[in-house]
Amino acid sequence: MEAPRVRFKVLGPLEVVADGRALPLGGSKQRTLLATLLVHANTPVPGERLCDAVWGENPPASAQANIRSYVAALRRVLNKAAGEDRLSMGHRGYELRVRPDEVDLHRFEDLAERGRAALAAGEHRAAAGHLGRALDLWRGEAFDRVAHHEALHIEAARLEESRLVAFEGYAEARLALGEHLDAVAVLQAQTARYPLRESLWAKLMVAQYRCGRPGDALTSYTLARAALRNELGLEPGAELRRLHRAVLTRDPALGAPPAPVPPARPAPSWRTVSQLPLDTPDFTGRHLVMSRAAALLEPAADAGAAPSPTTTPVVVLTGPSGTGKTALATRLAHLLRHAFPDGQLFLRLDGARGIRRPPGALLSDLLLSLGVAGSSLPEATVDRAAMFRSLLCGRQVLLVLDDARDEAQIRPLLPGSSRSAVLVTSTARLDGLEGAHLVDVPPLDDEEAQALLRRLADCRRLDAEPAAARRVVTACAGLPLALRVAGARLAAHPRLPLQDLADGLDAARHETPDGHTDEDRTDEQRAVRAAAAIGYQGLGPDAAWAFRALGLLPSPEFPGWILAALLDEPDTDRWADALLDAHLIQVCAIDAQGQPRYRMHDALHAHAAERALAEEPPAWRRAAVARVLDGWLLRLRTAGDRLVRGGPADIVRGGTVDPFGWLESERTNLVTAVEFAAADSGYGAQAAALAAAMENVCHLRNWWEEWERVARAARDRAAADDDPVAAAVAQGSLARAAAARGRVDDAAGRFATAIDALDALGEEHHAALLRVHRSFAVADRGMAELAYRDAESAAAVLERLGDAPGRITALRSLGYALVCRQRDAEAIEAGEAALAAAERLGHPLLLADALQLLAVAEIGHGRFGRAARHLHRALAEYRLLRHRPGEAYTLLTMGRLHVGLGPDQAPRALGPLGEAAAVFTELGELRGEALAHYWLGRTHAALGDPARAAGHFGEALGGFRRLRMPVWRERAQLELDAVQRATVESVTAS
Repeated sequence: MEAPRVRFKVLGPLEVVADGRALPLGGSKQRTLLATLLVHANTPVPGERLCDAVWGENPPASAQANIRSYVAALRRVLNKAAGEDRLSMGHRGYELRVRPDEVDLHRFEDLAERGRAALAAGEHRAAAGHLGRALDLWRGEAFDRVAHHEALHIEAARLEESRLVAFEGYAEARLALGEHLDAVAVLQAQTARYPLRESLWAKLMVAQYRCGRPGDALTSYTLARAALRNELGLEPGAELRRLHRAVLTRDPALGAPPAPVPPARPAPSWRTVSQLPLDTPDFTGRHLVMSRAAALLEPAADAGAAPSPTTTPVVVLTGPSGTGKTALATRLAHLLRHAFPDGQLFLRLDGARGIRRPPGALLSDLLLSLGVAGSSLPEATVDRAAMFRSLLCGRQVLLVLDDARDEAQIRPLLPGSSRSAVLVTSTARLDGLEGAHLVDVPPLDDEEAQALLRRLADCRRLDAEPAAARRVVTACAGLPLALRVAGARLAAHPRLPLQDLADGLDAARHETPDGHTDEDRTDEQRAVRAAAAIGYQGLGPDAAWAFRALGLLPSPEFPGWILAALLDEPDTDRWADALLDAHLIQVCAIDAQGQPRYRMHDALHAHAAERALAEEPPAWRRAAVARVLDGWLLRLRTAGDRLVRGGPADIVRGGTVDPFGWLESERTNLVTAVEFAAADSGYGAQAAALAAAMENVCHLRNWWEEWERVARAARDRAAADDDPVAAAVAQGSLARAAAARGRVDDAAGRFATAIDALDALGEEHHAALLRVHRSFAVADRGMAELAYRDAESAAAVLERLGDAPGRITALRSLGYALVCRQRDAEAIEAGEAALAAAERLGHPLLLADALQLLAVAEIGHGRFGRAARHLHRALAEYRLLRHRPGEAYTLLTMGRLHVGLGPDQAPRALGPLGEAAAVFTELGELRGEALAHYWLGRTHAALGDPARAAGHFGEALGGFRRLRMPVWRERAQLELDAVQRATVESVTAS
């Protein structure tokens, strides 16, 4: 059993963590001793040096005895936690043994070195990733809360200098990437902390100038000069003076580098993921192939090795269909889990038969699985690939890509980190994949094939008919898929002579659907077809019907309820069991609700589709697919309803489930269902209905990527079907998605097109709903008058049409438009009307939304007590619904309320604002992030901390600029100018 992992932390308060818990380290002297041993890890430290570290120049007479006592106590704690001897004494002294990645100091130095190398090579994104993670390891000052004597003082000072050098490299990389706005905020914080470090001031001035703020750059020079003169009596150095002159003359050399790269928005923290499918219990043979593939993959995880910094080991398992490549890759990945402790990712690409998914969608799946919020995903595939590489940089992750179609599908998915590795399966050889190691997966040899068949069928029957058994093995061509189906046929029919099975396989090998022989196929292809045919022929009528029905699905993987929907039967478990027993389907996973997920081999799925086409009438096939789409729609609507009303949902047979978990587990399948429906002219109505249901869920869950994909699919289907209403509704959905992602101009154009079309078609209801959504989207984007007109007219239409939920949303939108126009008293009236209607309707989410709006309006009107009551009630509702965006905006408004109450209440704003900012960052809610920074800036300004205030105002200003929020941008600029003037005046006065 592997020893527990131990983490030693010295970049902040001294800690040792094992299995997620902090270990007791004893008193201050014992902690100082441990810190000294960590500084000299894996090296014997004489007792005299430890005495000097613990007591300085005046150790007591019992010092050596005390050292032995401290070591013994630490040894008990550390050795027990690690499961091995870590701290020992030899003739040269005491030695603490650690692994390279167990000490944050060692990880920091390793990442910093990688970052410096990447920076020198001009690889700025990699440099920012390495150095950013190195800096993230710091939790305070090195050896904080540890008693320092001379040796530790020197080491702490060295580390602090290393941290500053790493930060300067990080800032340089961010500037080279064009991320000037982000660099300003972090540099302002560091210049406030280290006002005498001229290199930091220089980078801050460059960043400010490139943001179009030369006045701020000159202010920074003034602050730097004042600090140097007051503290050291010196004028700024040559570099700062040169920058000062360059800013004054607007020197073109200071201009921003070309084509800045959009900043990646990684997950807030790494989360280890293991997505490997269930291992095959009766896996047989393949020892040589596994040994070779493992040897090619494992060096990636060798922390002591020094591989090329740009090479990711890639192994391609290639061979004919049915040779067991997926089972082999799965078994190998399970065996290598220890070598890739940061995670094992598994992604099915569905080869040549499945719906081809673009690399951007595949990268979306990978990033989402690593904890990146859907709303944080970059839109361009190249930026998603960069984010994926940044997340995996320096980590030990195994990526398994199953059933790849071609090289182009794989290249964007490669991590680029030498410590990660990629294992690919494909029927194609993928010779064009640069640097990949091709490992052929041939059919099983006779001995392995016989061994597998004997594990599946009664050995006595095989021994009784050895010649027939050899014919069965030969007919299966050594393919595990064929052998499993043949073995299952034998197990299910104890009286079936092996001779008959062999005859049936031989006949099926030379048949095609129209009865002619097929000499063009390979031996393996004939064996797969024969096995599929024999397996199908051995089924009872009902199970055969179920097999054919599964061929109608777009993907060979499916949840258990789908079989019942296809067949329109309430209970299909016995037929699923028959297919499992025949090895025609397999359980590939158990979902979060404890329900099985099934998968067919691609070759079997193709055979099922062939039989369905030959044996089932077109009307039945179309009705079966429609029932599946209706099943997805019912479950999607049920889950969506629970998102706004709270509580579990009756989504799957067998009881209620958590709608949040169900939606996340089916996220990709829901999109596939919409796109599948939209690809066929006969399912236009289902495509539109599914897209509408997905729109609501995507809005509530911040699934921007999925939102745009389903809306585009619905729009294209509607256009092909010449359905102008559905096309306009889908266009409006795309407008909402664009607005949510901050693309205001795109959203405005789409809204106008959709609303004009619906008005021309006389579709009052759809047009009114889109006006409500446009009102929300543009109210604080400098178009408050348009927002007011939209909401006012929509509220009247929706009331006349009897759409109570729509009217409540319109009233809330009207109230927000009035707030943006600074008509708070009227906004309160609209909010109170919305609140009363929501209470009558008993709709928790609409109730919480109305309360939150009312609080904003009451604050603007100066009625803080009423606002506080509304906010506490809204927060409770949002948390009950687990509605993270609503919760975060309510916390933001709570912070705003405390700021509005005056400087004495400002400290109470930090908690809710900090919590709101964290949620917004996690969700990728850009508007919320910018607003949180603005109010945190106001809070720190009220608390007398202009440096922190300036950092937050700078971040807010950048966000408001990107989001085209002119009113808020002007407010942030005024606040930033004010705190910078105050800082200059304070420094000048001192």
